[in-house]
Amino acid sequence: MKQTLLAVILIFTIGIKSWSQCTPTWPTGGGHGITPDSATNLTHALAGAAYNSTIQFFTPSDTTYAGPIGPVPAVIDFITITSVTGLTSIPNISPFTYVPNPSNGVFPGESLGCINITGTPSIGSAGTYNLVVNVTATFHLPPSTQPLTLPYTINYYKIVVDANTSVPSISNSKFDLSQNFPNPFNYKTNISFNMPTKGFATFKVFDLIGNVLYEKYIDAKIGINTLNYDASDLNEGVYFYSISTASGSLTRRLIIDRK
Repeated sequence: MKQTLLAVILIFTIGIKSWSQCTPTWPTGGGHGITPDSATNLTHALAGAAYNSTIQFFTPSDTTYAGPIGPVPAVIDFITITSVTGLTSIPNISPFTYVPNPSNGVFPGESLGCINITGTPSIGSAGTYNLVVNVTATFHLPPSTQPLTLPYTINYYKIVVDANTSVPSISNSKFDLSQNFPNPFNYKTNISFNMPTKGFATFKVFDLIGNVLYEKYIDAKIGINTLNYDASDLNEGVYFYSISTASGSLTRRLIIDRK
């Protein structure tokens, strides 16, 4: 029953868009259906790089409802995107979220709508993350105008995060500090440092004239340690960061750019 009603309700088109709210479009004569299929699936993400995909919905005005007395015509009033689960399971520099257009996530029959999925996966987050798009269809069976609802889930979509081979290298044989990645960045960035022995480290961020703006003490392990630094409290611009240990102190430059 669910398959019969909603197989013709949703049309998904995935593409890389700008960071602004998505604008739904649809090719003339495109018809109704579902695309991409489970084989094509969503665009891959790249660890450490911003991800932005658009899902479009083309809601038909009518369909066939497989009721207890057989198939009957049904009028689709609207569909509602209730949630997209699985996004929070992706390790991130900036969280994965979705934003619908219209903003209430309600798409009337014979209308176009869309949602943007955005986020930045963390370095080292390569893997496959399954998503579930939860939808509710509201419809009625003429001549009755009584609204009926039918929940439905699309559970074959996934975001594949690919490893990023451009991640800055770091020595694992001595005390070393990587360049933050990504750089420039919006709000969050990853910083790695290598410790030849276990011990305490001090992480600092300071401005161009040496004022300390952020300080954190770290009980560091032997080997590679990674920080996810949140610069939400700082303005755009150029700053410096350092890691200080018993082995010495290393400094690098970071750039915040929110344009």
